[in-house]
Amino acid sequence: MRAFCKWLALGLVWLTAKAGLAVPGILITNLPAYNTAQDVNGLVYGTNPAAVAVAVFIYVPGYGWVTKPTCAQPLTTVQPDGSWTADVTTGGSDQLATRIAALLVSTNYSLPCVQGAAVLSTNIYAQALASVIVTRPYPAVRWVSFSGYDWWVKSSTGTVGPGPNYFSDSTNNLWVDTVGQLHLRITNRSNEWQCAELVSARTFGYGSYRFELNSRVDNLDPNVVLGLFTWSDDPAYNDREIDVECSRWSNAADINNSQFVVQPASAGHVERYAVPTGLTNSTHLFIWETNRATFQSQRGSYSPAPAPANVISNWTYSLAMPQSGDENVHFNLWLNHGMAPTDSKEVEVIIKSFQFVPLAAPTPPKLSGFMPNPGRFAVNAQPDRRYEFYSSSNLMDWVGLSIVLATNLVINFADSTSPPPDPCFYRAAALP
Repeated sequence: MRAFCKWLALGLVWLTAKAGLAVPGILITNLPAYNTAQDVNGLVYGTNPAAVAVAVFIYVPGYGWVTKPTCAQPLTTVQPDGSWTADVTTGGSDQLATRIAALLVSTNYSLPCVQGAAVLSTNIYAQALASVIVTRPYPAVRWVSFSGYDWWVKSSTGTVGPGPNYFSDSTNNLWVDTVGQLHLRITNRSNEWQCAELVSARTFGYGSYRFELNSRVDNLDPNVVLGLFTWSDDPAYNDREIDVECSRWSNAADINNSQFVVQPASAGHVERYAVPTGLTNSTHLFIWETNRATFQSQRGSYSPAPAPANVISNWTYSLAMPQSGDENVHFNLWLNHGMAPTDSKEVEVIIKSFQFVPLAAPTPPKLSGFMPNPGRFAVNAQPDRRYEFYSSSNLMDWVGLSIVLATNLVINFADSTSPPPDPCFYRAAALP
């Protein structure tokens, strides 16, 4: 996609009308604040609005999952423009719900009403063409922003799994630094070892999960475990747990220090490997599909086609695959069996970034609504894709302006370069 500054832009805008997305999807565009009575608003895309509806559920702590608006009205109508609105506070304590699930389903969806279930059944998720499941910020936990997403910090007053260990939400144990990196730290306070865990607010589903580290893992204490994984409190599919784990599991003699796992961690479900000695920057990823999971570890930042020398390990798993449901992404740093580090020292790991990329190929970005001096325009986007924007004065030499994570179907971009090049041209590209 390119745009000329001044009058030449207008002709190109006309030629690049917004293209639709072919893969069905659903967004929540207005998530009401905790303890309010506002409606949930959203948008459906990539499908015929007349052929689908939205099944909405809320989770109220102490009660469970509930169909909304009511059992008499279990589905929410999708308007011709793809928008939808659901009333999620039709009961006594609905405003205290912490999780909201919106599933895109066909209009003939007819599963039983949900009233107080501990989990949403696998039958419900199997009916979904797409889904969005999110935990909204509420006062009982600490919240942080990392890599463009919202996360909450785990804490406990007693020992809990994994380990078991004490988990602390203190800024001594978990924080995001001034350049946006996540720090996890095991500390010792008042003769008590305290671990760290971070949980994503939303579910991501099938796609590529990428974890870039800015710390060595080959020298982690044998009793320390770094976990990068998906997890659901629903025990179906072994909690939908898919892991990259860095640990020697209390065996200092183990030449391997990391592993890929699709739970349960039994024969055929685990692949052990060694991250090289002294490597401080590495990327570990898995691509979750309905019939397989493909794992890879790389030296340095992620590359879609790494040089063979930069590939640390590859593994493809195709046995019993978990199906996506209400799982979240977790990062944790903990002690195996709750045992103190063998050297009695505190431990810190730095996670540079997390990226999720959906399986569906992106449509080419197209410009609309161009305004010059400075350049401002909109670009159609695929949610969760990252787009890089460039400018040029001659269509030959391009300068990167910024990388933007798409959270909606449109990115509104403004060139902050001062002064902008004259003449100026713009280009946008969906990153792999």
